[in-house]
Amino acid sequence: MTILVTGGTGVLGREIARAAARSGHVARIGSRGARTDGTPAAHEWAQMDLGTGGGVAAAVAGADLVIHAASDPKRSRTVDVEGTRRLVEAARAAGVSHFVYVSIVGIDRIPLRYYRDKLAAEQIVAAVGVPHSIVRATQFHTFVDRQLRRAARFPLVMALPTAFRVQSAAPSDAADYLLRCAAAGPAGRCPDFGGPEVLTMGEAAAQWQAARSARKPIVALPVPGRVGAAFRAGACTVPDGAHGTVRWGDWLREQSA
Repeated sequence: MTILVTGGTGVLGREIARAAARSGHVARIGSRGARTDGTPAAHEWAQMDLGTGGGVAAAVAGADLVIHAASDPKRSRTVDVEGTRRLVEAARAAGVSHFVYVSIVGIDRIPLRYYRDKLAAEQIVAAVGVPHSIVRATQFHTFVDRQLRRAARFPLVMALPTAFRVQSAAPSDAADYLLRCAAAGPAGRCPDFGGPEVLTMGEAAAQWQAARSARKPIVALPVPGRVGAAFRAGACTVPDGAHGTVRWGDWLREQSA
């Protein structure tokens, strides 16, 4: 089976391509850029631009399955909304048998513009008529790590919204779950996916500092309004659903090693 993976050069996309290849499928990497030297020879390459539509029809031609993992928070209206519309319509025209859309847990409970656009993209996928599955996942360990690295640049302290609740997952766990959903066939909205544990951002930061041998004091950064309240209430967590196996602390130790 040929699987088009949009966002195939991103953190999740690379893991999806690896998981697809391990399962005996052909991974077709969808990316705005040209093929890079480090791309495995077994992977196909499709240069495409969701923002303009360039190369989209050619990318889906001959694909049995599309896993749409591309996203751009800075251009979410152009890429996540209109780009998804272009892609799913091209997939329907090409007769793709299954379209899997990767979304985010909490987009209907956290009032962020990017999340509203992801929700709009979900609605487009459901409305176009292509056989589809929608999989909402929590943020990944790599995302939390990046946020903590940024916070560590503050002089003297790490200022963080310490009461925010997170349930980050390993990208490899998320990729495996997406492949399982793909193999099960079109299901509409699939069970949400999250990491194996819920932590506050303060707890995650303490583990991060221990793994990085950092000693900077962690200071609570207030985030007022509905957005802050939603994150503190755990709106981006998955109490019921599918869960990965790689814990935050174990992932940190693996990265440090």
